[in-house]
Amino acid sequence: MAEVNLTAAFSSVPGGDAEAIKRLLVETVEQIARDDGTFQRAKLVFTESDERCGLTAELDGVKKEGVPLAIDIEQLEDAQTGAGARAQLKEALRLYFRRVMGK
Repeated sequence: MAEVNLTAAFSSVPGGDAEAIKRLLVETVEQIARDDGTFQRAKLVFTESDERCGLTAELDGVKKEGVPLAIDIEQLEDAQTGAGARAQLKEALRLYFRRVMGK
C-alpha cells in the first residue's frame, strides 16, 4: 500500500468536516496508487481558504507540476456521500498526478 502524507490547512471549514475531507483525500489517493501502481509515496498539501481549495503533490519524490489542482469545496462535500462525485474527484486527481509525474 502507498504511503500517503497529507498536510492540510482550513480557514472556513468546521473541524469535523475538515477531518472528513482529509480522510476522503487520503483514501482516494491510496485507491489511485493501488489501482494504477504508478507511485508508492505521496506527499500532499491541501489548502482551503474562503471555500477555494488547492492541492499540490509530490509522488515518489517527483514534482513536475507547480500549479496546484483547484478543487471545488462542494465537490469534496458531495464526494463524501456520492459515488458520481467521488469518481469525478478520483479522475481529476489521476490526471493531475500524471502531470506531476511528467507523463
